[in-house]
Order: sequence, then structure tokens, then C-alpha cells
Amino acid sequence: MVEEDLLVNPFGWGVLILIATSLILSYRVLFGPTLADRIVGINTVTTKLVVILAIFGFIMEEYFFLDLAIVLLMVNAVGGLILAKYMEGAG
Repeated sequence: MVEEDLLVNPFGWGVLILIATSLILSYRVLFGPTLADRIVGINTVTTKLVVILAIFGFIMEEYFFLDLAIVLLMVNAVGGLILAKYMEGAG
């Protein structure tokens, strides 16, 4: 395991920026005016989480985080398709 402070590494700052923008984006998920806005917000937050997991796995040299990121990306893609199909029938 790397004995380095997370904020010394520029990737650590990238993770913090992604977390901050995800928290800002959570407003759109919670209070979005339409269902489509909420779905796009959830997909965006999930995509940011995938990138966070990949960077964090690289920093900590624990590569099972990459496996988790790939699985989450697949679930995000399938979930987006299912929600799009639902919205097509509802609209």
C-alpha cells in the first residue's frame, strides 16, 4: 500500500474535485424539475463514481477497485437503457 498523503498526489485532488461536483449535482437528482433531469443526474453521478473508483484504485494500488468500477459502469449502462425504455412507454 502506498504511504503517501492523498492530497500530495494530483490524482487525489482530482478525486476531491469529482466528489465536490457530484455533491453539487445531487441537487439536480433530488430536486430536478423532470424525471429525465433526475435520470441524467443519476447517470452522471454514477459515471463520476466510476472514475473516482478507478483513480482511487490506481493511487492505493488496490486493483480490485477497477473491477468494481467496471461492474458499476455496466450496471449504469443497463440501468440507463431500462429507464429510457420506461420513459418511452410513459411519454
